[in-house]
Amino acid sequence: MEASRTLLPLGPELVRKYFERALTEQRLSHAYLFVGPPESQKEAFARCLAMALYCESARACGECSACRAVEHGNHPNVNFYRRAEGKSVIEIDTVRALCERTHYRSRGLQVAVLEEADTLGEPAANALLKTLEEPPGEAIIILTAQSTGSLLPTIVSRCFRVYFGAPASSDVSTDLPEPARSLLAQASAPGFFAGTDLRAWLAGLFPDEEGSRAVLRKLLQSLVTAGRARLSEDAQGPALDEALRRLEVFIGLRQDLDRNVSPDLVLERVLRALRRGA
Repeated sequence: MEASRTLLPLGPELVRKYFERALTEQRLSHAYLFVGPPESQKEAFARCLAMALYCESARACGECSACRAVEHGNHPNVNFYRRAEGKSVIEIDTVRALCERTHYRSRGLQVAVLEEADTLGEPAANALLKTLEEPPGEAIIILTAQSTGSLLPTIVSRCFRVYFGAPASSDVSTDLPEPARSLLAQASAPGFFAGTDLRAWLAGLFPDEEGSRAVLRKLLQSLVTAGRARLSEDAQGPALDEALRRLEVFIGLRQDLDRNVSPDLVLERVLRALRRGA
């Protein structure tokens, strides 16, 4: 890689600056985990980064033959992987193909992007872990995921994590509506669990919703949205890890609710998370 490859035309400013510096100093990691909501630019940025590695003008121009090959998915050294159509998880055959490609020694630097890595099936996750534990010398593996909660902790620990927030133009409210905020504040009061009818309390959060499951889903979506908004754009290291941990608590509980876990159990966990500061 030439030191002049520094221009990346999209992505959050902090992310762009980090990777521009890494490209300039030729200090790219062997594995990255891009974490962010569906509307973030994490997949597009992975493609942009791959362009920067091979661009003929050294700036992810999007116009040269190398950039166009990456964009159209036919560059020989850049490959994108995801769930097969109609499948709910990424299966082991997909990961095997990724691992085999990244271990090619005669083709120069290989870039492999695994989208929706948080849908890895267990056998596929274990196969990927083996490659991350013994990384090939000339390969960069990029995983994208909505959160790290569904990934093996050992996979997460072997990747450099990069957070992608929602676009600044998003008009989703970052504040919980009243009376929800006032009612949530009660959860930290001593004796709250012993002296409160939790179902009645829950019903008061969003009176327009019918049923505890619908109310919980709206509450968790509000908490997730607020958590994403509170992530500092320049948070790094331990501060970023702690902010992500808080956010992933609520993302995981929302997933539990979608998997038909009892609303009563999810509610109890939500309240305990709030009392701990999530």
